[in-house]
Amino acid sequence: MKSLSLLLAVIVLSVSVVCAQSTKMEYGVKYGHNALFGAFTAVSAEVEYETKRHFSIRGGAQYSSIGRMAAEIKPQYNHDINIGQLTGHAVLGYTYQSHMNNYIVGCGVSLDMSYLWVTLGYYHRTIAIGKESICEPFNISYELGIRCLCEVQKWDLNIIITNSKPFEIERHYQPSFAAEGWWYPNDRWGVLIGASYKPAGVFNITSNYYQIYANVGVCYRW
Repeated sequence: MKSLSLLLAVIVLSVSVVCAQSTKMEYGVKYGHNALFGAFTAVSAEVEYETKRHFSIRGGAQYSSIGRMAAEIKPQYNHDINIGQLTGHAVLGYTYQSHMNNYIVGCGVSLDMSYLWVTLGYYHRTIAIGKESICEPFNISYELGIRCLCEVQKWDLNIIITNSKPFEIERHYQPSFAAEGWWYPNDRWGVLIGASYKPAGVFNITSNYYQIYANVGVCYRW
């Protein structure tokens, strides 16, 4: 498990170095509040690299004040079809919190149209606490997104319903709701502002508590 964690960290760092010379970097600060931890903050960094041959790769990491450390990498291949863009992806993720290590390996497919995108995926999760581990061999992930400002320049607003967010380890059988907006004052710089309402807790430890996040960040595109 430790070897896998080290390998993932090296991969994410390598992707960051490559992407810093290429396409897009995004830095963010998150503020949240839930019934388990109260108020907390998190900082994150993500990079994305796109090639001219339908291939892209995205990687990033996040650290929060409640002791959560997470990293994720996602290679993707996209192809244009009559009704939009079809994308297949793989995902490798790692999260640590409270002596609990989470390892995720998965894949999925997404259909992206002008105003709407739909993603359906599968992932295998291993949760290790000390020498003990629990395997979840088959989990389904989904995401439905709506673009509200497709025809407006310099502004984006997306409404998202999903059960799987990057860097998160909460209960994946319940949906999260998010609104994410971007403002691009020029071709290089952008500002991200968002909010989300999502489950709190892991497994069935808590009942139907939800938590609220507020995000703000900047991105730079080459």
